[in-house]
Amino acid sequence: MSANGPNDDWPSAAIEFLKESLPVASQSPLKWSDDSMTAYQFGCDALVALGQAERFGPGALAKDCPTLPETLPRWDDICVTVLGLAHVRFLRVAAPTPPGIYQPVRTAPDANIAAYKTADAAQASTDILPLLASLGLAENGQWTQASETIHWRDGDGWKPSHLHDVRFMEAVKIACETMPDDINDEMDRLVTITDDDVEKSVILSRKVRDINYANAKRRAQDVAPPEVLPPDIELARGRAGVEHNRSDKLDWMFYRRWRLSDGWLSDEESQRALEIFHDPLAQNMRRAVIRERYDGLVMAELGWKPPDKSSAS
Repeated sequence: MSANGPNDDWPSAAIEFLKESLPVASQSPLKWSDDSMTAYQFGCDALVALGQAERFGPGALAKDCPTLPETLPRWDDICVTVLGLAHVRFLRVAAPTPPGIYQPVRTAPDANIAAYKTADAAQASTDILPLLASLGLAENGQWTQASETIHWRDGDGWKPSHLHDVRFMEAVKIACETMPDDINDEMDRLVTITDDDVEKSVILSRKVRDINYANAKRRAQDVAPPEVLPPDIELARGRAGVEHNRSDKLDWMFYRRWRLSDGWLSDEESQRALEIFHDPLAQNMRRAVIRERYDGLVMAELGWKPPDKSSAS
């Protein structure tokens, strides 16, 4: 199955579901609100990408003459968006209870979607089942082969064991071997943290601290003066702040430019992609690629500097 989906009907099925599932803004029946919720934000983005709406403030406004775009958004991204709104509940087998430890009996509803390899059995409302079939995610009461790695992109579907799946490990190798020059250069820059980067972070933190204190005093709040940290603690926090920022930027690189089925996306291909952030598959791929390319580097150890490639023999 390609990124374009299993049939010609999947876009219309997704559109109908999204329109029914997104909250409608109180001031306009033609506007959907994202309510500052991630799943709704993705849904609004999907309606825009499917040619049904335009982004309008914190939501999307229906077009007068909606029509599917000549180039459709990615099927896999639309599926992730739909599943985030469809309230599909995975039913994993519970770990055995250790002897002598009492556990109250808990009953789980019976699954109406059977497991397929790493995709756990699940329960979904019966009115969702035709939609899952139209998208090629479920068939005859079971998850399809094509749906399996789609679930890896959901927090409830991702498992640590996926890190050892041959498909994931092969994708790490491909991502390292086929990395575009612009991604390579940006990655080198982001994993390199200098003393100057840390010092700038410390200075910014001090400014924010002082501004917050001044604002509190201006509001006549009874607040203690800002704490003056020992230099080593201040530097450690400054470095942690830089690491967090760089880690976030690296994640976005994968959200926008990488997919398991296709590897690195070209600029043109990335225009079809939805920015599905908080994607655990992309985040874990980023961690694995960083470790592979930079000799075991993990984000907590940033500060390591990549070798000067111009001097390599």
